[in-house]
Amino acid sequence: MLLPAARGPLSAGVIAALLAVEAPAPPLTAVDDPERLVHDADFQLALWIALAADGFDGVAPERADAPEVLRWRSLLSERWSAALHELTTPVVRAAGGDTASPQRIGDHLIGLISGGHTGLHSFAQSRATAAQLRELAAVKALDPLDRMPAVAIAVHNTARLTTGPSAVGFHAASAAVSLLSERNPAHERSWAELLDACREHLSANPGRTQELLHAAAAAIVLEVRLGRHLLRCWTQAVPVLDPVRAVLIGAEQRARPTLSLTSESA
Repeated sequence: MLLPAARGPLSAGVIAALLAVEAPAPPLTAVDDPERLVHDADFQLALWIALAADGFDGVAPERADAPEVLRWRSLLSERWSAALHELTTPVVRAAGGDTASPQRIGDHLIGLISGGHTGLHSFAQSRATAAQLRELAAVKALDPLDRMPAVAIAVHNTARLTTGPSAVGFHAASAAVSLLSERNPAHERSWAELLDACREHLSANPGRTQELLHAAAAAIVLEVRLGRHLLRCWTQAVPVLDPVRAVLIGAEQRARPTLSLTSESA
């Protein structure tokens, strides 16, 4: 897999760390507007590269565990996890998740999913042009990565960061959205299997119900934002793929004044 082109100072910094090129060290993490991070292509690409650090052509495998790479991965992951929790808290609360019980996990998941329909799938099936369907396929495959809308990369980053019951919740919500968009035996089977997996995980780990629900809500809120982005581009005749931007790697990269990771406690 080839390293993608950087899309800003954060992704340039991660690439520089992987390549052992001199570059500014990542500052400490801080709170930022979660909605801005959803649509920040530089941040999302930086996180994607950091999470996939051991799979790039021309990068020595040991570089994935280099201290500067690990620091980037940790800071970006923590920041995105905190943003997701802030984004999903009102969604979980609205679905009754504040008093969730493992026994009623199916009801809670359905409550989450009820707000996750954007009309994207019905548009794709009935009105989308061949070019729009190709764009949809490209977005789902993240190809080309260095031109993907940030929210599409965010979906993949979130799936990578979820583990255990959280991962089951994330995939269960994704399966339910697919089922609501298009009822067919394959989608129904996937939803039933993942719902059973949710119940099984929570039977063994009842204290992780909230964690599972937040992961499921993350799948929903990102699906909604991705769907809205695609529909807005298509209805306004705006390109889905972002333009290519050249970003210097290494000592020449400039600090980004509008996106600081610096903590006041540093």
